[in-house]
Amino acid sequence: MEAFLRLPRRASYADYLAAEQTSECRHEFIDGVIVAMAGGPDEHNAIAGRVARLLGNRETGPCRYYTADQRFWIASRARGRYADGSIICGAPEHPVHDDQATTNPTLVIEVLSPSSQGDDDGDKRSDFQSLASLEAYVLVAQDQRRVKVYRRAAGEWKVATYRDGDSFELPTLSTAIPVGDVYDGILDGAGRSLLR
Repeated sequence: MEAFLRLPRRASYADYLAAEQTSECRHEFIDGVIVAMAGGPDEHNAIAGRVARLLGNRETGPCRYYTADQRFWIASRARGRYADGSIICGAPEHPVHDDQATTNPTLVIEVLSPSSQGDDDGDKRSDFQSLASLEAYVLVAQDQRRVKVYRRAAGEWKVATYRDGDSFELPTLSTAIPVGDVYDGILDGAGRSLLR
């Protein structure tokens, strides 16, 4: 049995880090509770991989794409979070208590699934938006061709939704991304999987 399963219901961040070191899957630290992250279905993983390629090919300046293994520390809420992908511009900044977590993402990407959608567009979004470095939070649907982008503009968060035929721009990227490029070969126009 993995170490995190033997921990009490409430744990310290140090307990969480110790459990993460020996665990075969990722966990988030939310309000003193260690929460396992479920694996995604084929569509989720294919879309996450496609987004990584699309963003990685459009990076500019000192910005780099990071995979789902990058942990983030949300200081204002004392939470450890993961994202499906992210871009960090400049050197990653680490809290003193966790040298594998960063505190300065510029862009965070989540691929929505039925089990995570409420958190991804709720508490998790709010957590990441509390970070001063964050310029955009991107939600990519896995069951329809739709991308929702929250952007910080003059200190306020604005949201826009993009569908087939649209393109969306993101901070730090050299060119816009057509929504179709995210989904071609993965979902058809009705949101049905092309992977089966």
